[in-house]
Amino acid sequence: MQFEHIAGVGTRVWRWSRTSGTQPRLLHAAKAAVAAVLAWFIARHMPGVAAEYPYYAPLGAVVAMQTTVFAGIRSGVQTLVGIALGIVIAGFTMWVGDPGFLAIALAVGIGVLVGGFRVLGEGSSWVSTAALFVLLVGGAHAEGYSLGYLVQMAVGVVVGLLVNFLVFPPLRFWDAEHRIDAVNQVLADHLDGLAEVLAGGERDERAWDRQQDRLDRAIADVRSRVSIAHESRRLNPRGALRGSQARLEQDGARFRALERVAWYTTDLTELVARSGPVSEGLGRPDPEFAEPLATALRELACMVRGERPEEAGDDAIAEVERALDASRENPSHVAVTSAALVAMRGIVESERRATNDLDTRTGPSAFRNARG
Repeated sequence: MQFEHIAGVGTRVWRWSRTSGTQPRLLHAAKAAVAAVLAWFIARHMPGVAAEYPYYAPLGAVVAMQTTVFAGIRSGVQTLVGIALGIVIAGFTMWVGDPGFLAIALAVGIGVLVGGFRVLGEGSSWVSTAALFVLLVGGAHAEGYSLGYLVQMAVGVVVGLLVNFLVFPPLRFWDAEHRIDAVNQVLADHLDGLAEVLAGGERDERAWDRQQDRLDRAIADVRSRVSIAHESRRLNPRGALRGSQARLEQDGARFRALERVAWYTTDLTELVARSGPVSEGLGRPDPEFAEPLATALRELACMVRGERPEEAGDDAIAEVERALDASRENPSHVAVTSAALVAMRGIVESERRATNDLDTRTGPSAFRNARG
């Protein structure tokens, strides 16, 4: 019994470490530590003047140890280019005059100007930093220091890239997929909240502004993570594994659907909970349509969570359409309900297009997989 309890705790800890992103962070930290140690060892055995500056090699290894192989290559190259430009700028300022206030001012000023070019990327901040190091640390031995600095940083970058490439090169699919699932839950909660407003709740425009801001930030975060997932496959030997391309395409499809659903949900929010261009200033459609609309929104929320198939959303929308067809009410009330129907239909179609035949935890396909 005690063994089963310990095993259960271990399983929960393992799941938490995976869903929270702790596992890839631990692996990344271990690889960075190994790369820094290897770079330090190699740097101490470098020939010539470079051996006098071994402490820059571990720094180069850390610079190259990025979350993806491609990002590491980009960061390493940009850093080395930035350092080389900084060395050139330091040489120019030393040619102008002895190191002093004027030389430091020129080095920093020119370094910041040159570092402003976007093409330098990660290397932009290293231009002025390298120029200052050469002036203030190198001093009278600036030439030897510059060579040792650049060579040892290059050694560290190469070691870091090799470690990142050869030891479980990262694929960031899980991070993107987990975040897509989380934002699906945010969208479903948003739709449930709109249903509550329709069922009789009071409008609170500030609260819906905060909710919309939360949704916008979540979508932006997912966009960034999906982009990183795509980048993680570039120049990655694990990217050639069977199924990785299909998985990437599925994640992209789910994210595009997520954006469309968020757009339609924002439209519904404007109609129902915020602007309220509806009858009697109550901030919701005519009571004749309120109940079927609220029911439809709840069904859509369940569909987004994966608790219902797409057909449930179709049936709920059909109820609203029947109420609309039988109505003889004010045309403005009908217009608001019609606009809401367009948005709800867009949510159903977006989910249907994105989750068809996908093996995911949320979305209508999850309902079909569980039922099967």
